[in-house]
Amino acid sequence: MVRHFFLYTHQKNNNMNKTIGQNKLWTGSFIKICLVNFFIFVNFHALLPTFPFFVTYLGGDALTIGVATALFSVASIASRPFSGWLVDTKGRCAVLTAGLIGMAAIPMGYFVSCGIAFAIILRTAHGLFHAASSNASSTWVADIIPCERMGEGLGMYGLSMALSTAIAPALGLMIMNQWGFKPMFVLVAFVALLALVIGLSISSKNYQLSQSPLKIKELFEPLALPAAITQFFFMIAYGVVEVYVAIYASSCNLPTGGVYFIFIALATLATRLLFGKTIDKYGESRLVYSGNVAIIAGILLLVLAHNTPCYLLSAILLGYSFGAVQPSLQTMAMHAVDTPRRGAASSTFFIAFDLGIAIGGFFAGILIKSFNYDTMFLCMIIPCVLSLLYYHIVGRNHISSFNHKKNK
Repeated sequence: MVRHFFLYTHQKNNNMNKTIGQNKLWTGSFIKICLVNFFIFVNFHALLPTFPFFVTYLGGDALTIGVATALFSVASIASRPFSGWLVDTKGRCAVLTAGLIGMAAIPMGYFVSCGIAFAIILRTAHGLFHAASSNASSTWVADIIPCERMGEGLGMYGLSMALSTAIAPALGLMIMNQWGFKPMFVLVAFVALLALVIGLSISSKNYQLSQSPLKIKELFEPLALPAAITQFFFMIAYGVVEVYVAIYASSCNLPTGGVYFIFIALATLATRLLFGKTIDKYGESRLVYSGNVAIIAGILLLVLAHNTPCYLLSAILLGYSFGAVQPSLQTMAMHAVDTPRRGAASSTFFIAFDLGIAIGGFFAGILIKSFNYDTMFLCMIIPCVLSLLYYHIVGRNHISSFNHKKNK
């Protein structure tokens, strides 16, 4: 009897250890894919506030900046469905590798760029490779994270993007101001190569490849649409602030855009750490609602109070909004589908992400040219309200919503 007791206890401990191992979040593969994502978005965020200055240096105006921003996003949007299919059928690592090679090569083209047209063509191509890299990374991390910790895991994964937001814009602006554009382009090429080296060392292959042929219906995931559409409206406003705040701050004699980005990132970081488990426990609705309200308040502060305290409080509110909304909706999109469809779900979600930035950037350029920066920023409240309304009417009642599942 004693022998049976010890056998039972040993087996129980083994089962508990196995369960704990299966539920472990901070594995080597998870840390590496977070680092890959960090460097992907250092590449992205270092250029986001500095590329408008580069276009201006080459002779462009606000409308040209808007076109360049829009074309980067249009290229991402156009390629995401195909890259999502490749991620599902050819593997996460293969697509990530191809994307990062392109992200390292394109900045060296900026290095030798001799005109606006060539720079915009390169920026468009950059969008293609960024889409492939970010799509592969965001799909791969969903395979690595334990299912029951998906909300927490994607929140922590999103911290790598938040940290890049803290470091990259300020670093890019500092290098540009101190040494010019060429050293800044070398930096973004180098970080893409670092991401490539780390990505190739990831050993986790815990996913099934899809055998689906290349068909239009296979490129999109309908279950991810409610989260994607909510994110689309949100990113119109958030993307515009990221693109134009540095130039706007310099025109209003406010602290540099780099300082604003640091406060955004710190607020995003705090949000992810404090509310990382909220989605898994209570659903996404609390964060989606509060995040949209926060960005509206942040835009109003940015425009209506041209002083440093309100400027920095605006950054904190925007940081909270991104830290709350983006991982909540990404979790909603990814958790709704089976493993072979995660690439399609990820591409559907990030198409909306990129489309929001593209449309926002394009219309922001028109609004600035026709009116002024203040009017343009105030107009960005409209898509935030649409994000709230769409989620309230459709998103929270859809089967992909965590709140819908909890209310059943």
